[in-house]
Amino acid sequence: MTRAVSGLFLVLLLAGVFVLREPPRARLASLSVPEIVAKGEASGPAGEIVPLRTLLLGSAAYQATGPNEGRLALGEVRALADEGRDPRADAALRQALARGLREAAGKEGLALALLGEESAVESGGLDVELRAEESLLHLAWSVGEVPPAEHAYPWKAPSKRSLLPPLLAIGLALLLRRPVPALFLGVLAAAFLLRFEAGEGLVASTGGGFVDLFSTFLREQLVDSERQYIIVFVIAMLAMVGVVTRNGGLRGIMDLVARLAGGARKTQIAAYLMGLAVFFDDYANTILVGSTMRPLFDKLHIAREKLAYIVDSTAAPVAGISIFSTWIAFEVSTFSAQLPLAGLTPADGYAVFLDTLPYRFYCIFSLVLVAVVVISGRDFGPMLTAERRARATGALVRPGGEPMVSDIATTMRPAEGVTIRAHRALIPLGAFIVVTLFEIARRGSAFDMPLERLLSLEGITSVLFDGSGSKPLAIGSSTGLGLAVLFSLAAGLRGEIWDAAWRTLRATGVALVILYLAWMLGAACGEVGTARFLTAALGDMAAPMTLPAVLFVLSGAVAFATGSSWGTMSILLPLVVGLSFSLGQGVEVGGEPAGHFLMVLSIGAVLEGSIFGDHCSPISDTTVLSSVAAASDHIDHVRTQAPYALLAMGVAMIAGYLPCAFLGLSPWIAMLCGSALLIGFLRLVGRRAGEPQDTT
Repeated sequence: MTRAVSGLFLVLLLAGVFVLREPPRARLASLSVPEIVAKGEASGPAGEIVPLRTLLLGSAAYQATGPNEGRLALGEVRALADEGRDPRADAALRQALARGLREAAGKEGLALALLGEESAVESGGLDVELRAEESLLHLAWSVGEVPPAEHAYPWKAPSKRSLLPPLLAIGLALLLRRPVPALFLGVLAAAFLLRFEAGEGLVASTGGGFVDLFSTFLREQLVDSERQYIIVFVIAMLAMVGVVTRNGGLRGIMDLVARLAGGARKTQIAAYLMGLAVFFDDYANTILVGSTMRPLFDKLHIAREKLAYIVDSTAAPVAGISIFSTWIAFEVSTFSAQLPLAGLTPADGYAVFLDTLPYRFYCIFSLVLVAVVVISGRDFGPMLTAERRARATGALVRPGGEPMVSDIATTMRPAEGVTIRAHRALIPLGAFIVVTLFEIARRGSAFDMPLERLLSLEGITSVLFDGSGSKPLAIGSSTGLGLAVLFSLAAGLRGEIWDAAWRTLRATGVALVILYLAWMLGAACGEVGTARFLTAALGDMAAPMTLPAVLFVLSGAVAFATGSSWGTMSILLPLVVGLSFSLGQGVEVGGEPAGHFLMVLSIGAVLEGSIFGDHCSPISDTTVLSSVAAASDHIDHVRTQAPYALLAMGVAMIAGYLPCAFLGLSPWIAMLCGSALLIGFLRLVGRRAGEPQDTT
């Protein structure tokens, strides 16, 4: 029955590709303009190759108004393609140019005011024409009667086919319950499409795509330094867990938690509270909480899927809404440059972010739902089945399931004769957190910053943004591993140390393969234009006050298809500020124009939808890491978590975005109503694993 449902889901996913309309080519081309303006090059006055942004910001349409301040006027803007001229495409190009110029000015340290964002200035403006062809974008610009300068950029319009690779991978993963071949075929499909759409034949595209899978997509991920640091972090953390298991430290923590928690319910509450406590980074949260709590969950016969859910559904939500996490500066950076479209300045980004916090309904309701689940002990759907299996039979993983960490590591016990001491694990784990935070502070220049600025919100988030990344996690986890080895040596262990580390690493080989394949598929989706196509195809399907709900669904779809919440935010948020503010100014909420209100609500909706889609996607790296940390079957984790994510999403829409947008409902009342709905749903539908099953 489950496979039949998965097969039907795959068919519906693929059928949905053919239902979507093809956006006009000129509209698709406009979405590429901000990247071209920010990163493209063109021929300068003397024939030299210079950054395009330098030419545009140095044109006669630009006027300096002060130190690091300037003004640029936009004149006529035209977007052309085979289907002719479309006023909506012209408007999209004008907005795209404004976004690209603001982001480019920000990179140059320049505060840029733009004239002519809605319509052309009368004279002296920068005239731009974009012409989209089959494989080239021609961008021409001029001021006044000066002959236009032009440069061509390689380009391929994304089509419906760009949705096939991620949907194929996701559908096959759910149908076959084998993520490795599903992800592999998804990447291969993308590599095939890139060659086939470039004009190669069927056989050449298949063979060349297979070669590209390794020579391009795999190679790019292997040489990427951020990916390398993530792998070091995962390996060091899991090796540390293996070592502290053998030296008796983890058993000491288990005994300590067991004395404080005592029982399955309190242990799950403890895991939830640990997830809330490690709020500064989602990766650190996932691996730390999952790998340290897993032995205690196993001892109490709690399903691995349940641990993976608790870990996954606290990590990104708590990091996403924390004002002291590695997320906040990234989130702000994706929309702050566009705030002048709403009459604000880029410096107002943090204030706007704080305004969005009450409207972060999915994260809030996800955290509330986890709390209600672990406190009440009630589950529903596939999770209830998994919990009943674990409690009744002791099978922590579904029979036939493939845990991301094999029994070689999860059945490890303290070495014979070793004394049980919690400090052998607590100190290495604590050192991991302390050293990671120290490295973030050091890389973020916290020690060179004036104390007054350091203690401000902007200063702290600046440190977190500049210092974040995978390298601090790698250094912190390596430090923790080193201390775990030293404590093991002091406990009299020798060969057992290396055996424990090796057994743990050997047990995670498949997990690392899946992680790399997920990254490869994300990169492949970027190449075929999956996110750009979805944005253009679904972006107009909104009336003003339905915009937050539509953006939530759109960002969820993009994150689900690409497996990246951050990638989704960076694509959609620059589009949202101007669109939501201009639409909102035409309607009133509480007797006032709703521009700012709708903008705040829409930004929150994109941030939340991105995390929701990430939670439901089997190709998301954080979802993979949650399965690794809990040693769960990866597809079983996705299947059991998805109903909970969908429930939180539904409540976020019904109690949050729709009534707040249409009725002006207070977000605090929305939170109370949504929490009551979650409690009521679990009370009516949820069951405890130990309760008799209803056979009627």
